[in-house]
Amino acid sequence: MRPTLSSVLVVILIATGPPVRLKAESGDGESPFRTSIDATAKAFATSQSAADATSNADWSRLANLTAGRRIVIRTQDGQVVHATFVGADDVALTAMAGALRRSFARADIAQVTSGSTPSRAGGYGLTAVGLLVGFEMGAGIALGCTSHCSAGQKTQEALAMVGLPVGLGFAGYYGLRHPGEVIYRAP
Repeated sequence: MRPTLSSVLVVILIATGPPVRLKAESGDGESPFRTSIDATAKAFATSQSAADATSNADWSRLANLTAGRRIVIRTQDGQVVHATFVGADDVALTAMAGALRRSFARADIAQVTSGSTPSRAGGYGLTAVGLLVGFEMGAGIALGCTSHCSAGQKTQEALAMVGLPVGLGFAGYYGLRHPGEVIYRAP
């Protein structure tokens, strides 16, 4: 809407403005001011059409997504919606946010990104670190028992040997996610 309104205002100013003659600095020749307005208007219209073409290309990328893909929608008012892509046309985007089917107007969308993906390498790496540290801690606790281990010491040993690798594995898998790519950004 804004590019169209700006273009209309420039055209109105060009059509209704009287031609102004400016004296050139070198000599007595006069250079019409209207030609510089026309050149500026053409340059502005070209840049607007390039911006519109870029916006349409990004929106067509969004329309070509496969149904069921996880996306993150950021609206103009700052709302962030994690959803599953259903479909898109020239006017709106439809997505499933949980069990609710929602439709977002194109003008209300600021950005759409693909959902982030968990890091398997991070999960495996931190699980390995957790195993090494956990077994070392468990062995230290077991060696601390002189004749027999109490129930509290056995619990500490089990938590160190099992809980630490599992906890660090989840932390690596979900904490070191790969961010999603930008699919559409409003102009």
